[in-house]
Amino acid sequence: MKKLILSLSLLAAFSSANAQTYATNWTATDCNSVSHTLFNTLDSGKIIVFIWVMPCGSCVNGAKAAYNAVQSFATSHPGKVRMYMADDLGDATCSYLQSWVTSNSIGSLSNMTIFSNAGNVIDENDFGGTGMPHTIVMSGTDHKIYYNKKNSATNDQPGITAAINSALATVGVPEVTGSADFTVLPNPATDVVTIDGMKNISRIEVVSVSGQAVRSEKIGAGKTTVQVSLSGLAAGIYLVKATDLNGKTSIQKIVKQ
Repeated sequence: MKKLILSLSLLAAFSSANAQTYATNWTATDCNSVSHTLFNTLDSGKIIVFIWVMPCGSCVNGAKAAYNAVQSFATSHPGKVRMYMADDLGDATCSYLQSWVTSNSIGSLSNMTIFSNAGNVIDENDFGGTGMPHTIVMSGTDHKIYYNKKNSATNDQPGITAAINSALATVGVPEVTGSADFTVLPNPATDVVTIDGMKNISRIEVVSVSGQAVRSEKIGAGKTTVQVSLSGLAAGIYLVKATDLNGKTSIQKIVKQ
């Protein structure tokens, strides 16, 4: 009998874990009367940080952690990472939710998308069960979930930020075809990479997956070997673009650990 109970418990745990691996699709209208279909947004390359709130006092810190994590990417990845917030059961009005956000200084309403969740169309149970608050990070055409925590465990801005970085490393990365005219070593790298093999390098750029140049260095002497610092960059995938004195550009994909 004990073996049976243990087996059932393990099966339930396994099923719960599987339910949290990939998102369930939904279509809902936000508080600005705009319709959203989750999979369409994820398929377009966006990363969604989604939080259910009651709303309640115990939800405030989790909501602030989610908001601050999303905003930390506003400059480096404009429009790429979005925050969605919904009432847990769909029984709070939009005005009540907006007032709760404002009165608790959670963040700017213009930087988040709020759903009253009428009819509970965005069902928490489709994402691993209930908890207040409940935060998930999801992205990609496979609709993968990178972060899924509930209750006080959501007071975790570093964890949410790390999950966003993991998602950024796998979505929206341009494909690099053909052979490059230089090598990048080491790759993966943690701090400094060496660009070698391309003649008369005049400029080096490190570009994020969203297409933004996060490092740019002019090489005055037209060198063939150049070192580039990755210090301060978030972990993820980047493109290194080397341009020679004739304006020819070659690209290599690198991984920052």
